[in-house]
Amino acid sequence: MRKRNQYLAVALGAALFSINAFTASAAPTPSPSPSIDSFKAAHEQYKKDRDAYASALRDREFKMRVINSTFKSSVDKAALDARTAMNQATTPEQKNAIASVRRAAVAAAIVARENAIVDLGPLPTAPIEPVRPAKNGAQGMATQKDKQKR
Repeated sequence: MRKRNQYLAVALGAALFSINAFTASAAPTPSPSPSIDSFKAAHEQYKKDRDAYASALRDREFKMRVINSTFKSSVDKAALDARTAMNQATTPEQKNAIASVRRAAVAAAIVARENAIVDLGPLPTAPIEPVRPAKNGAQGMATQKDKQKR
């Protein structure tokens, strides 16, 4: 039992040492920080992309309004036609036929609206604002203040 515990301690120590050595050797290389000039260029491109995005959203909203108004006028026309025909209908069979024609017209309007929305495509994706690079002077100022206090 004692030898078993010794073997276990040696194996555990070796495992901890190898894990610690492996992670220490894999130090990540720091990525270069973007300069202020590249940030300005990226920010100008972002402004252009943002304007294009806003324009695409306005265009899509206008198209959706047209689609919805067309849908509403189709449904309203079907309801008006059904109401007019219902005033002239005398038998239950005629009334049932008028109601089924109205339901079919509304269903066709729904399908047309959904197809028109699908034809618009997906919503445009918003541009991602570039990240301002960190100032290197802030760290230097902190060390100068520390030196003055000492």
